[in-house]
Amino acid sequence: MTVKMGSFERMRNVMIAFSVLISLSGTGLLAIACLLLLYPTGPGGTLSISNALFIGTIYAVALSVVLLVLGILGSIAAFRESRCLLMVCFLLILLMCMVELAAGIVAFLFRDHLTKLYFEEELRGYYMGANTTDPYTKSCDSIMIRFECCGVNGPRDFLYVIHFVVFNPHSNVPEACCKRYEATKNGIILDVKKCISGEAEFMNSQGCFDVLGPKVEMILYLTGGLSIWILIIQICVMIFAIWLFQRA
Repeated sequence: MTVKMGSFERMRNVMIAFSVLISLSGTGLLAIACLLLLYPTGPGGTLSISNALFIGTIYAVALSVVLLVLGILGSIAAFRESRCLLMVCFLLILLMCMVELAAGIVAFLFRDHLTKLYFEEELRGYYMGANTTDPYTKSCDSIMIRFECCGVNGPRDFLYVIHFVVFNPHSNVPEACCKRYEATKNGIILDVKKCISGEAEFMNSQGCFDVLGPKVEMILYLTGGLSIWILIIQICVMIFAIWLFQRA
């Protein structure tokens, strides 16, 4: 009997520890999501022109909050040795695992929305040029100014942007591509005329995908690794929960 009680106590403590890990992992995921949403001068600057990244970030925020709650619930269920709470915890975690797997499948299906070709097509189809209230154009201009880059691959991208060519026939690049004394919207441009006429020394030559791509890729790999880690912990907690449920 003593051996059984000792085994039960150990399993209960292990479940509490793993539940705490779920809460901590949820906190880490929330930190990454908040970094993207609240730090626009970093990789999060791409959220304004990528619906896939924006929706994924909102999902990460919601998931992290649920994980925090599940972690607390799991700890309470194990500590109180409540059969009811243990079963509720098991079922909720099972449901979350299914949601996470579904989200992973959706992310895989929409992976093309984060390729260079996708952003090239978006730029060609929706960029309007300066002095417009179009949200997509304003977001692109903001990114190009903030990160001192131009287009997806470089200045030559704008030779194929239909709306820009039509509405700006005398400009090779938008003013957002011009070099400034300070990389802000109100920063003074070195020489507007020479920049829009195509003189290389007065415009940013590096493409925005090359500037932001590695940063976004790092965030995606970090988030993906953390998601796999969370899934493994959840499976462990489910096993401990059903084990304790049968012996409580």
